[in-house]
Amino acid sequence: MESNTRNLTLKWIAVELLIMVLIGLVFGFLGPFGTYSMPVGLRLAYWVGFIIIGYAIFRPVSISAGWLRETIAIPAWASELLATAVAAFPLTFLIGFAISGMRFDPQFFGNRFLLLYLQCAAIGFGIFLFMRMLFGPDGTDQGQHARINEEIDEVELVPDNAPPVQTQLHNRLPPHFSGPIIALGVEDHYVRIHTAERSEMLLMRLSDAIREMEPLEGMQVHRSWWVARDAILTSKREGRNLRLSLSSGLEVPVSRAYVTKLKQTGWI
Repeated sequence: MESNTRNLTLKWIAVELLIMVLIGLVFGFLGPFGTYSMPVGLRLAYWVGFIIIGYAIFRPVSISAGWLRETIAIPAWASELLATAVAAFPLTFLIGFAISGMRFDPQFFGNRFLLLYLQCAAIGFGIFLFMRMLFGPDGTDQGQHARINEEIDEVELVPDNAPPVQTQLHNRLPPHFSGPIIALGVEDHYVRIHTAERSEMLLMRLSDAIREMEPLEGMQVHRSWWVARDAILTSKREGRNLRLSLSSGLEVPVSRAYVTKLKQTGWI
């Protein structure tokens, strides 16, 4: 399972790197921010190289911003703006060091540094918006979740001795993948489907996976998690954080935005 996850993660990094190279080539051909006067080959190498370096800096900072967003419940755009502001600083320093002839130039730290910093931040945030448009906002389709939650009361409870509910999502899974689905979790741009015995990963958005879980009764409890009602055993507090313990032993975090809904529906 760990090997499969690692392979999928490496695959997605390769996809992102390819997109970064294409973005760098576009900037290289356009030559913005005064770079058009550079020779074409040098201009392409300049933009592709620094877009990839920027990706290597922005990617881990963006992941950390996502953890911060989960902890203090701030909007996605605010966390990404914070990540951009932080990541643009070392990237600006590296670019300034390069264009200064690979040497430290004290005179660079002034208006030139501020202008270059704003350019790096604008490009970084623009690429973030482009990636969100291309791949979706990590599956946070709130309107769809609201409609699903409104229909929960209309779903008939399945007796304990009834066979596992087969959902549309089962059709995407391997034939040997059986058993009731108890949870869905986001990993990068993949959704991991959990049963009591095993899990499988699919390249899709969480909102699409949730849409294919009908008629199984469940609810999204976190921007990256959906759980089946019958799988919840208990809930527990860890400081200010709430977690759900599922029948498989899996523990799922609950965002504060969903705590009230879980209490109102009597799930916890």
